Amino acid sequence: MEFIIFTLVQALWFGVISWKFYVAADRKAWEAFVPVYNTYVLVKIADRPWYWVLLYCIPVVGVVMGIIMIYELLHVFKFRKTWQTAAVMGSLGLYLGYLNYKEKLKYWGREDAYIKKNLGEGVNSIFFAIVVATVIRSTTFEAYTIPTSSMEKSLMVGDFLFVSKMHYGVRIPMTQLSLPLVHNRIPFLGTPSYVSWPQIPYLRLPALEDVKAGDPVVFNYPMDAMPVDKKENYVKRCVGTPGDTLTIVDRTVFLNGDAFKFPDNSYPQFLYYIKTDGTSFNKDWLKKKFDINYLTSDEQRKYPTDQDVYQRSQNEYIMFLQERHVDAIKSLPAVKSIWPISAERPGTATDSTLPAGLLQIQAGQAEEILFPNPDTGHGERPYNDTWDNFGPIYIPQAGATIELTEKNLHSYRRVIAEYEGHDLKITKDRKVYIDGNESTTYTFEKDYYWMMGDNRHNSLDSRKWGYVPSDHIVGKPVFIWMSYDKHGEGLAKIRTDRVFTLVNANGERTSYFWYFVVFVVLYQIVITIRRKRKAA
Repeated sequence: MEFIIFTLVQALWFGVISWKFYVAADRKAWEAFVPVYNTYVLVKIADRPWYWVLLYCIPVVGVVMGIIMIYELLHVFKFRKTWQTAAVMGSLGLYLGYLNYKEKLKYWGREDAYIKKNLGEGVNSIFFAIVVATVIRSTTFEAYTIPTSSMEKSLMVGDFLFVSKMHYGVRIPMTQLSLPLVHNRIPFLGTPSYVSWPQIPYLRLPALEDVKAGDPVVFNYPMDAMPVDKKENYVKRCVGTPGDTLTIVDRTVFLNGDAFKFPDNSYPQFLYYIKTDGTSFNKDWLKKKFDINYLTSDEQRKYPTDQDVYQRSQNEYIMFLQERHVDAIKSLPAVKSIWPISAERPGTATDSTLPAGLLQIQAGQAEEILFPNPDTGHGERPYNDTWDNFGPIYIPQAGATIELTEKNLHSYRRVIAEYEGHDLKITKDRKVYIDGNESTTYTFEKDYYWMMGDNRHNSLDSRKWGYVPSDHIVGKPVFIWMSYDKHGEGLAKIRTDRVFTLVNANGERTSYFWYFVVFVVLYQIVITIRRKRKAA
């Protein structure tokens, strides 16, 4: 509704400040007041291609097209100073209204030669490039960089990805007034790059496929207090889809009773407690053999989430390891024993034969308050879950109806009130009112997903903050075009085995980088030969 109101007000305002321009161009005054149609007529007046109307109607792209169309309108009436276009934009149209009522308007038409001479091809090209890049970024692929280690070693810090918007359906931008080619902050300034009002209703174009358990997914972080499409982008693995019941038992995820299976080229990591004979691990060997970062104190302070090895005492370590590397570490002469770190639910009897250091770590992890427990700071814990033993928990599906209880309200409070926009009140006698009506059941209006990082003990994910609504889904990572390891040395900083690889390929990871290099070289040879033949 707010978008409709905004569109009508915008059309009315534009009509008030521009109708005499329309009349001077032999059009009707009322045409300046009709939403969308006024843009079509404006394109005709400016003698521009008809498809400009479509570009003007695309959120975000429309902001750039608005500047271009103001310039074009002023140009055909010989108001051709750059400052005049800037004055219209800076005054939110007031200067255009001044010209509309105070100047004697005469339609001169478009002069391409004047535009090329005074504005230059460069400016035109820049504006066109911004429009094209924004359309591509919104509807096809968007570049994305992995910023944290929550998906190590499947998607790694320093991976540069292309994320497909088409796989799960292109989501039409909901925030209409936004600077193009930036997400939610203006670079260097740190200020918001958008205006929150108005919001376009959620709309998604048909998808190539559904989000499946096992898919890596880019989504908007649900807990941010911003418009949905301007929330921070996160990447995790979907481990639960709408209608699933999820349980974690000793670090293993079960969906509807079946153990979750990781797809090819995904390498989950867990924490392990290691006892040695006092001999230190060789940092270079760990890095070269297993890509394990054993950072110095200075490096760890600079990159706190990148550390894979923590030394607790002369002979005690905790280490992030892939399961496929555990046996290799265990076989080292200096390693006496190795145990998986798995936090039991509080109150569970502990194994007294385990090392005191291990029990201390597991007890500390078990104390953390996770979803769906209320984060009140008072230690309330109706759900006795830990990172490694969790659930069962139901993942909401659109159309499904559940009975509301005092306990499960903690799971669905945010779904009902925040994600689905209802007025939720709970009285002192624990009665539930939704939109003023006492309710004992609730029918979900959206689908939801459960996202977790592959680096299971170094990931803030759905175990901490809960469900991801379907309208928060951004896209699917499909291609790694560059991978940079800031902890590598020399040429090893470039992970050549990851460059030009498919994220979701079956079997062993294959790099297509050298195929690409050969193609470019052959292409250049063919072009050179053709030029020489033409010159001859």
